[in-house]
Amino acid sequence: MVEIRGTDGLACVVFAAPDQVDKAAEVEPFKTAITTFFFREWYYVAYAIFWLVLGMAVFKGFCRYACPLGAFLAIGGLPRGRDCIERRAECGSPCQLRKVKCKFGAITQAGQIQFDECFQYLDCVAIYNDRNRCVPLIVAARRRTREVAAE
Repeated sequence: MVEIRGTDGLACVVFAAPDQVDKAAEVEPFKTAITTFFFREWYYVAYAIFWLVLGMAVFKGFCRYACPLGAFLAIGGLPRGRDCIERRAECGSPCQLRKVKCKFGAITQAGQIQFDECFQYLDCVAIYNDRNRCVPLIVAARRRTREVAAE
């Protein structure tokens, strides 16, 4: 399912109406919060505070749902010809560690990665390659240790 984000069209404004880019760029609350320290019109301040409060409840909410770069990353994640993040058959059953550790919720219950939600922070890849955190690797190592001990 393709998610349409609010600012997917911001890049289109650059080409379609370049004289409106300054107004369209106000979708970024950082000018209000960082550059002007909230000394702007009330609606800009309310908008920036909205994203700050939402950010307390939703991990990187602005980046995921309103940021033009986030929209670009989501669109870029849709047409993948292959999965660039490896997956073991055991990922998702019984292991759920990568799903739990993925703060973006980009890994399904079955262990599949939804690349339109994946921001490529690659925490799941670090777990996949870590012999101390990857559950299938830990189980395989224990199995080998038992087999060696039984001989």
